[in-house]
Amino acid sequence: MESIVLFERQHNIAIITLNNPDKLNAVSVAMRDALYEHILAVQADPTIDGVILKGNGKGFCAGADLKEFGTAPSVIEKRKIRIQHDIWEEFRRCPKPIAAILHGFAVGSGIEMAMICDFRFAAPKTKISLPECALGMLPAAGGTQSLPRLMRHGWAIDFAMKGYYLSAQEAKARQIVTDIFEEEQLFEEVLGFMKRITAYPKTAQHIKRLIASGLDQSLEQGLALEQTLVKENYMQRVVANG
Repeated sequence: MESIVLFERQHNIAIITLNNPDKLNAVSVAMRDALYEHILAVQADPTIDGVILKGNGKGFCAGADLKEFGTAPSVIEKRKIRIQHDIWEEFRRCPKPIAAILHGFAVGSGIEMAMICDFRFAAPKTKISLPECALGMLPAAGGTQSLPRLMRHGWAIDFAMKGYYLSAQEAKARQIVTDIFEEEQLFEEVLGFMKRITAYPKTAQHIKRLIASGLDQSLEQGLALEQTLVKENYMQRVVANG
């Protein structure tokens, strides 16, 4: 039986593929377990410099598998909560740049997963939504925190509470989507982009670390860390160039 999450690589780029197309890649316990293992492997592998996250079939991800929530026994429910917390944190903590490729539908925890990534590239017909509020649920895969870090506060409140769909073009205008490419060229465009930004892998990782940590520090602390990493990056390039 084929894995619910596929893992491959092209040179220094890891490609993680959600592989439950019959359910539009709805996130299940098994999928979260597999994603968790793969993101840890990416972090530990020094030969991987960037990650592409995508989905097989007609959509990126239709959100959580709601049928599973209603039928799983309590011990699995507890395990789901633990894994859910850990996996999103590990995605957030990953020092290597991550790009999500969106097509079809990116809904609920699907778009939340993508928002934790550093870049989100979409096909023109992609539809994006956070429907949890209308279902009496919270967007608990980091959505309430990722959303206002990408778009204006007012837009974030409106989008998360009303649960409507955004087109790829609207999502780009609101800064959820990084760029839009035709679906036939989408993967190759993103792969080329990731290869370009990881040509100097430590530089990309330092920039990601500086921007992320700057949100939680004073300007003075952020500038001090920047100077430390600038010196470290310079010395690494001197050694690399002999």
